[in-house]
Amino acid sequence: MKIILIILSVSLATSFSAMALDVKQRFDHLDSNKDGYLTHNELEPQPQLLSNFKRWDKNQDNKISLSEFKRFLTNNLD
Repeated sequence: MKIILIILSVSLATSFSAMALDVKQRFDHLDSNKDGYLTHNELEPQPQLLSNFKRWDKNQDNKISLSEFKRFLTNNLD
């Protein structure tokens, strides 16, 4: 029983790490000028992402930080 619990714990931790890395990789791919933020111009080729820009931009600075990107994806992916 303990072995199964350990295996499940390791699997879950690995899944969360992989998911976090995937989100960071997606963000980095979209951040074409590599300034650490996503802007309207960078999201124009992705209309489905651009349509959510105002919902993502919690501090209303007209750019999406990695933390805003992660928060939105975490709260809106079921």
